[in-house]
Amino acid sequence: MKNTNALPSQILEILRQYPDQEHLISMPELQAILESEGFPSNRRTIYRAIEILREYNYDIRYEFHKFYSGYYLVPYFDEAEHFILSDYLSQITSLSNKEVTTLQNKIQTLSSPYHSLKRKSNSHTSNQDILSNIKLILHAIKHSYQISFYYFDYTISKEKKYRKNKKRYISTPYAVTSYEGKYYCVLYSEKYQSFTNYRIDKMETVRLIEQPVETIAFNLDDHLQTSMKMYAGKAETITIKCTTDMASIIQDEFGSHMIISEVKDNSFTVSLKTAITPTLLSWLLLFYNRVTVLQPAELKEKLLTIANTVIDTYSKGTL
Repeated sequence: MKNTNALPSQILEILRQYPDQEHLISMPELQAILESEGFPSNRRTIYRAIEILREYNYDIRYEFHKFYSGYYLVPYFDEAEHFILSDYLSQITSLSNKEVTTLQNKIQTLSSPYHSLKRKSNSHTSNQDILSNIKLILHAIKHSYQISFYYFDYTISKEKKYRKNKKRYISTPYAVTSYEGKYYCVLYSEKYQSFTNYRIDKMETVRLIEQPVETIAFNLDDHLQTSMKMYAGKAETITIKCTTDMASIIQDEFGSHMIISEVKDNSFTVSLKTAITPTLLSWLLLFYNRVTVLQPAELKEKLLTIANTVIDTYSKGTL
């Protein structure tokens, strides 16, 4: 006979297969399964084990029916929650297929086995170390350690091209965040006295430098205001004039960190604080006939340079 102390965990594993009123297990059935697996199966011992599980906040219920009654375990995640979590994981392209499947299977153990989810097939990274790298980075942040790593881009032939001639980066991590299915590490460079975002799926052979360093004040929300689509830079006040149909788009892109003024019938003016980055320029060009930059002059000059380059390129014909 197996140890009674292990009985609650064994009952929990059995009850995971009985997640609702349509899937019940009676006391005699539960006794028979436990007895076949070598566990104590008298009613008093089972009742006590179930009470122990309830004390640990497992929602075990007993359902009475006219012809059939029994126990079931309410899953930690309901079907909608299970779907949202599983669907979100499938969209994180910076995780490998193996890592996504592992996480989805873990979520499945906390959900009903009868949930039928059709999972999307997305293109995921071939890097198998994302989760272990995130774990290591979070450990470094907790203990104020620096990390070292190689950083690379992909060439047109899909080969890795390492930056800095494959010399290791050494920086202090301050946060891990995500954007559009990619995970980023916010690192502080002592050399440049600034924060930069690095894609974790492009960080290779991440290592801890287990020597605490002095850190500076950091606020992730403030940092992200200066990082449009994860391209970081110096925050500047930018004033733009928009057509009224841009209101929802502006709100989605910049959130509440902006001041709207001079609202007219066909336009409004908005001031926001963000960095002048390639992604900001691309965003402004996307809405070229609906957004006009008023300030700063530097941003207007950059847009004029791009416009003149485009005109010059296409006036000469094909490249």
